[in-house]
Amino acid sequence: MAGQGAPGAGAKELLLTARRLAVRRRPPEPRGFAALVAAALAVLGSEPPELRPRDTAGLPGGLLDLPDLPTVLVPDLHTRVDFLAGLLAWRPPLGAERTGGLGAAKAGPRLAELLERGEACLLCLGDAFHSEGAGAERRWRSAHVEYQSGWAARRVMDGEMGRALACVELILDAKLAFPRRFHYLKGNHDNIANERGRGDHPFYKYAEEGAMASSWFEEFYGPELKAAYRDLELSLPLLARGGRFLASHAEPAFALGPEAVVEFRRRPEVAEALTWTRNDAAAPDAVEAGLAAFLGDRAAGARWFGGHRPVAGRYALRAGGRFVQFHNPDRRQVVLLLPGVEPDPERDILAP
Repeated sequence: MAGQGAPGAGAKELLLTARRLAVRRRPPEPRGFAALVAAALAVLGSEPPELRPRDTAGLPGGLLDLPDLPTVLVPDLHTRVDFLAGLLAWRPPLGAERTGGLGAAKAGPRLAELLERGEACLLCLGDAFHSEGAGAERRWRSAHVEYQSGWAARRVMDGEMGRALACVELILDAKLAFPRRFHYLKGNHDNIANERGRGDHPFYKYAEEGAMASSWFEEFYGPELKAAYRDLELSLPLLARGGRFLASHAEPAFALGPEAVVEFRRRPEVAEALTWTRNDAAAPDAVEAGLAAFLGDRAAGARWFGGHRPVAGRYALRAGGRFVQFHNPDRRQVVLLLPGVEPDPERDILAP
């Protein structure tokens, strides 16, 4: 397979794959990537109901129920395969001595080893495609010239898609290796077709990133693989529930309950509400009502975590402090949540 991951691969194999993908810049070979996508689609389609409650069609729904384990939340990736690779090799501070702030443990198992042992979960909040941060605007404008040429030249875009697809490969390899402990929620950039509908919208920021990535993918991988990858994106869960927290790509646009999220395929407005919400566009009670609906008597002191909109510094609080945004494209930071401990972004946001 493209990234060499496979069902049953262990932490050692995944760490070797991660190290290789972190420095690879060329796009993957089509046949291997197609096999990887097919394997990941099969895993997503057979996730157990205790992990993803079934919808009325019998398919895994949009709600992901996480076990009561230490959980690492990863904000928007935007092609940062080196960030994810480094995170798998990180030794998270899980003991009572953790005091918070920025830092990392100097001893203990690596995160990939904890996933292998069933002693932790890793949850990514979406957006594998479309690089951001320092230098991104300049690169996208150069790639746009290539797009306008009909890909007669494509050096810059090959580099962009090489990074993006290496990130995708590592995500899928990790899902195959640890299907019950590694998870990836859908973000608004997870739309390889640049489609309008099913909760998605076409995307552009610096140039025509959505159209460019969609065109490049079809040009060099063909419509069949593009359709398969789109099926994978539309199979991803939208919201994760932990013991004292919820997590989604974006702040919920309106109040939601478990049934609506499970039935996301029949309710595209739910997918849109959890992936596209702008700052200050959410209903005032959306977060508070959602925490109560999903967590019940565990809602007191709980938080809802998300990315989507970049923050300055480590995090921003919204919805009266109950919603925590922690995506900064120029920083590598995660949230580490421990079972039975009330979330505190000042303590729990760490720099691996």
